[in-house]
Amino acid sequence: MTKRRIKMFSATRRVLAFAALATVPLVGLAAAQPASAAPVVTHGGWIAPASSGSAVPHGAVPRVAASGYDMVGSDGGVFVFGSPGGFFGSLPGLGVRVNNVVGMVGSFNGQGYFLVGSDGGVFSFGDTTFEGSLPGIGVHVNNIVGLVPSSDDKGYFLVGADGGVFAFGDAQYEGSLPGSGIHVSDIVGIAGTPDNQGYWLLGADGTIYNFGTAPAAQALTCDTGPGTCVPLVSIVSTSTGQGLWITDQWGDVFTYGDANNYGDFSNSSTGPTNIVSLVPGAGDQGYLLVGSDGGIFSFGQTNFFGSLPGIGVSVNNIVGAVATHPAVN
Repeated sequence: MTKRRIKMFSATRRVLAFAALATVPLVGLAAAQPASAAPVVTHGGWIAPASSGSAVPHGAVPRVAASGYDMVGSDGGVFVFGSPGGFFGSLPGLGVRVNNVVGMVGSFNGQGYFLVGSDGGVFSFGDTTFEGSLPGIGVHVNNIVGLVPSSDDKGYFLVGADGGVFAFGDAQYEGSLPGSGIHVSDIVGIAGTPDNQGYWLLGADGTIYNFGTAPAAQALTCDTGPGTCVPLVSIVSTSTGQGLWITDQWGDVFTYGDANNYGDFSNSSTGPTNIVSLVPGAGDQGYLLVGSDGGIFSFGQTNFFGSLPGIGVSVNNIVGAVATHPAVN
């Protein structure tokens, strides 16, 4: 596959700008638009559209510097690196036996985290607040793929593979794919805006759906045909709500708006093939890529505190990680 790069904001990074909101055919919902400029082809097969436009500004919620990070397995077991004060609890520690945890999302100040199960069960640790769960309101599903908290950690959105969205606490519901008459089964993640009034959903086909105050963004397209590219696994917003990071399983990182690319594995033939999530660093000045084996890859101004393979722990069930910053007494 031939690699082509375009010069946009610098010669060394890929930046995907937000598409203008005028392209949205439905209120709160963006459709994928074809790129009008030369594409960037990554080794995972995805073509990043070279679009233009501007994001809608929101109040930034700054991320604090991490003194460590935690990662979670599908059983809810939590592994701690860096400061031991960054451990806030685990499901086995509570006597809860499950194997359906699909995500871990940290509080904005790094002093707690949420765990979410495929059934919509939510577990809060540290300074996060439990605001309800799907089993708790009598909703029985098994397709939840992600959670994103509100900026004050007093609410959260859950999203299903069908694009159904559930809002709890002070998270403001702004719509869903089924509610818009769109029927899919390939949503892989959700990212939120800092004003708690918008969110993006990422489809496995590269489509990015936006609701509420979340700006529209053009889709990634698969260079080799539908279903043949490396799976997309993660979508994360910058603290300003003006940018997005999207990650695939091979560790390619695609950036939109004010999200910077601090490095990835797009030029590597020996990189990881099991990336499950991206964790932003302080001030959005870097990020960690997390593997299902507990491998950690640090880019930009983020610190490496260790990994599971590095301490001889062999697993293949890690589903997410968070940066931690224990409170100073």
